[in-house]
Amino acid sequence: MPSAAPPAGDTGKYPINAAAVDLTWNGDDRNVWFVTAEGIVGVFEPRSPWSSSLFTPGSGATGNASSIVAWPGHGVWTFVTGQNDCAFVKCDLNGLYQTHPLSSRTECRSLTLAQGPGGHACVVAALTDWKMLAFVEPGGAISYSRGYPAGLYAVAAAQQDPALLWISSPGGRSLATYDVRTGEFSQPVSIGAEARDIAVTPTGDAVWAATPDNVLFKYTAQGGVVHRVETQYPAHRLTATADGTLWFAGTEGNTIGYVLPGQTRAATIPMGDGSRPSGVTVSGDGQLWVALSGERALQQVSRYRLAVESGDGQSAMAGQRFPEPLVVKATQLDGTPVGGQKIEFRVEGGSAVFENGEPVEIRHTEADGVATSSLLKALMEGPCVVTARWTETEAVASFSRLTVTPPVGAAHHVRYVSGAGQTVPPGKSFDAPMKVIVEDQNGIPVPGAEVTFRIVDEGAATFPGGVETAKVTSEADGSAMSPVLTAGDKADVFAVRVWVAKTPVSLLLDQYIQ
Repeated sequence: MPSAAPPAGDTGKYPINAAAVDLTWNGDDRNVWFVTAEGIVGVFEPRSPWSSSLFTPGSGATGNASSIVAWPGHGVWTFVTGQNDCAFVKCDLNGLYQTHPLSSRTECRSLTLAQGPGGHACVVAALTDWKMLAFVEPGGAISYSRGYPAGLYAVAAAQQDPALLWISSPGGRSLATYDVRTGEFSQPVSIGAEARDIAVTPTGDAVWAATPDNVLFKYTAQGGVVHRVETQYPAHRLTATADGTLWFAGTEGNTIGYVLPGQTRAATIPMGDGSRPSGVTVSGDGQLWVALSGERALQQVSRYRLAVESGDGQSAMAGQRFPEPLVVKATQLDGTPVGGQKIEFRVEGGSAVFENGEPVEIRHTEADGVATSSLLKALMEGPCVVTARWTETEAVASFSRLTVTPPVGAAHHVRYVSGAGQTVPPGKSFDAPMKVIVEDQNGIPVPGAEVTFRIVDEGAATFPGGVETAKVTSEADGSAMSPVLTAGDKADVFAVRVWVAKTPVSLLLDQYIQ
């Protein structure tokens, strides 16, 4: 299987050279398998270096596919519908296909792994045109349920009870069960909307149903209650995980959606314009994988969040420390903080180091989920990017607005800020001091420079103490403000010269007495 270079940056996107319409996790080889709309099966190895392959079908059924399921010990399976025929298609771990045709054409949008009529595991398909379930055994033998008059759309089963299948019925606007042991459908559970894709929690305590509208329905088996959950976009490809979270693809909004336990509204994670997420699966280590049909890629999505709390947007001179530490917060998707987690802070490009003298520092989150770095020492002028990575997960946060300025040179000039052009009556004090900033040749503020303010016209005005010259020291930001001026006893226009010794540029600030 050909390997490929890892994706650039920390996007978690991996090209697969195919527009996958569904994907599944295969525990046999610990890989993500996917299928295209043309029924071509592919595999992705989520390791380093990662690999991706497409397997060309041999002779057999050709047409359209929309679902894929992994069957431990028996490869992966899809259902292909052609113009005049259809078939179950198996692809083994070596990429070899086997075709098991049906007697006539039907559409199939949903496959699941469950218990068959013989008491053994099998692939179950919802045959929409035939309005019945099909059960295919490892050797390709196929049996069927009796028909469901209201019609079928999708089928799903709980891990805890794989002999009890849930089906959705758009025509019946309902859900129902099919008991493999008795061969009977239950009375429908009305949800009052066109039921399409469905998912069952691993324990079987809840069943989710998508609709064509911006709404999901959750049926709680204990108590028989139907809950309505609003979504931003229509939901497709539902996946219910063991922690009670529902995941789904929002193709129209280019998002992945999720509903946390106890919530009545779905949240979304943007996948990017044109990404068109088309399938969701969870790997054996709990990572979420998404098929992006618009980008011909797979996306790894973290179920955790690491967010910048403070420290971004600072600047420091080369050779000096940034004034504030970098702070991040680790949480679950519902905002619950996660303490005791290892956070790696890493400076990119050698622009700064932490107090340990290295560009990498390990910190741990407190009980509130917050991790705080030591103060960065700036080394090289320009942008400074620091990445914080939650090492136990794939969550990443970036400090991208840190800047290292050049070291301060010798004072070169003063730059006017305010205080010129004031007018007062004779003998009165001026309202505001004159303010300038001392800068070096590169325009960097210079602290600690001696600034002189001298009244050019003798007798026109004075500083405190009756003197015509005042000297002040520039502050940390390079600013310097004169003492308060007091006007002389007659109308006049006079100038105040402002400079730093041994610099080529000075200022003349005019003031008015009327």
